[in-house]
Amino acid sequence: MLRVLNRTRWPSVALLTVLSAVAGVGCAGTVEQGGQTGGGTGKPKVERLVIALIPPAAESNNPWRALDPRSPWFFATTHESLLGADPDKGDLIPQLATEWRFEPDGSSVRFKLRQGVPFHQEKGTLTAKDIIATHAQHIHAESTHTHRTQYEKVKIEVVNDHEIVLRSDSPNPELLPILSARNVTSMEPFSADDMASLGGNPDLTQRPPVGTGFYEFVSRSQGVNFIVKRVPYQHWRAMPDFAEMEFRWIREASTLQAGLLAGEVHMAQLSRDLQGQSVTRGMKIATAKVATRERSLLTEAVVLDKNYIQYQAQGTPCGYAHCDTPLLNVKVRRALSKAIDRKPLNDAFYGGRAVEVHNPHLIPGAVYWNPDWDKNFQQEYGYDPAAARALLAEAGYTAAQPVTIKIRATPQSGVPEAVEMTEAIAGFWRAVGVDVVLDLTDSAILNAQGRNFASESKNRLNWQTSNIIETQAFRVHNYSLESPRGGFESLELDQAVKAQRSTVDPDKALQLLRQVGDLAYRQHVALPLFWAPDDITYNPKIVESYIWSGVPLGTLSHFERIKAVK
Repeated sequence: MLRVLNRTRWPSVALLTVLSAVAGVGCAGTVEQGGQTGGGTGKPKVERLVIALIPPAAESNNPWRALDPRSPWFFATTHESLLGADPDKGDLIPQLATEWRFEPDGSSVRFKLRQGVPFHQEKGTLTAKDIIATHAQHIHAESTHTHRTQYEKVKIEVVNDHEIVLRSDSPNPELLPILSARNVTSMEPFSADDMASLGGNPDLTQRPPVGTGFYEFVSRSQGVNFIVKRVPYQHWRAMPDFAEMEFRWIREASTLQAGLLAGEVHMAQLSRDLQGQSVTRGMKIATAKVATRERSLLTEAVVLDKNYIQYQAQGTPCGYAHCDTPLLNVKVRRALSKAIDRKPLNDAFYGGRAVEVHNPHLIPGAVYWNPDWDKNFQQEYGYDPAAARALLAEAGYTAAQPVTIKIRATPQSGVPEAVEMTEAIAGFWRAVGVDVVLDLTDSAILNAQGRNFASESKNRLNWQTSNIIETQAFRVHNYSLESPRGGFESLELDQAVKAQRSTVDPDKALQLLRQVGDLAYRQHVALPLFWAPDDITYNPKIVESYIWSGVPLGTLSHFERIKAVK
């Protein structure tokens, strides 16, 4: 029953543990964290800190126009946000804007900009014109940035060089979260003059426009690395310990570990089994303080029959782009969820420390949380292979005519366990009679298929791995009235989300999420799995400590908090 995806190494201990659980064989073990902690005063032991991770799905030197706010998270070293994210809790705090307030119209927000903040390379200081230029990239006619439609609704009124008003005709509770450090390259200002000197749209043969961060850009090699160095002056906010940082892109998990153990890299995101092996050899693990990275499975192309990008509405009888996808049937979606035994997955991949997602996108204990979601989870979503088989039979699928489901089986940036967990989940589904296809399509092609509602994506489930900002998540994944689209949609959900998005105040918007959550729970908009904070394995001979919230998109952040052994 073991299947290896084009890899020459054997499956991990974690995967074998879960596959054994599918087969009914017990397996247990423990891993202790350890390692020697450095300290002292003086210079760091290395000039350049090397952080190794799975490469981003796409790269650009103009991510404000060409990317989403997830892929270029490392730009947080070089570019700052109007609003920051508290390094411990993730709450919105002042950064390049010293203060902000809602306008009397209930839809607009006024900001006062910090004065005297220099751009790198002596390119002047931050003023309102730089905010205007950054906004213009997001809404450019050729922009594919995922926040484009959000910013198209905003007009920037300049009061003076250091005061602006973001005007909007309708409330948008996402506005503050998306322009904050919770998202990267989403209104993070660059120098307008420098962008103009680069021709207005720098490609990978050039460099990015300068920012105001405590590191400045040095170089990058596509698919290889991204290198920055500390600014040569006292930064207004923080001065990091390491003079340089290199983000090195390595796809294979075993190669990541080998580089860490050999001392060629100093920090690396590893799968949990490789973390355990590394800890026994003296490494340590730093864990983000907030459990913001959600691991759930989302449907692709179970979307309403509406024009979008290259997809033209067909007038289908079912009202969806693809009437023949089995994922339209809630019994199938429910069966797939009930076929998954989450406990061995949690034990194998997270050491039992992850928290089960009981309603996608929504955080347990929040002001909107409905305790019935917890009380009814086992019956509605929980592991019951017999019930899963019965639901599939009710949907018309049998051993002779099984349902065919695809699942994305390629590496996911920031989720080192994704490939092996995919294999484990496929094992659970096969055990209840599902015909599973592990989709190894290249990420760029896969993403294009999803955006265009292509037939290749209609039976496919994809990973949801981003930080969840509740005022944003349903619009991004489950709302046909705005871009982007691609997750499960319904007319009822559209109306509920529209009602929830009736205020610009994120706090008020949270209060309205209960109704959206109740509907999403009943409709099984996703296959919920785990909340797991981001983490990274590090060499304690080089890195003394790293404490960060993990809130900006559930990735590494607050790089000034990586403390050096001296």
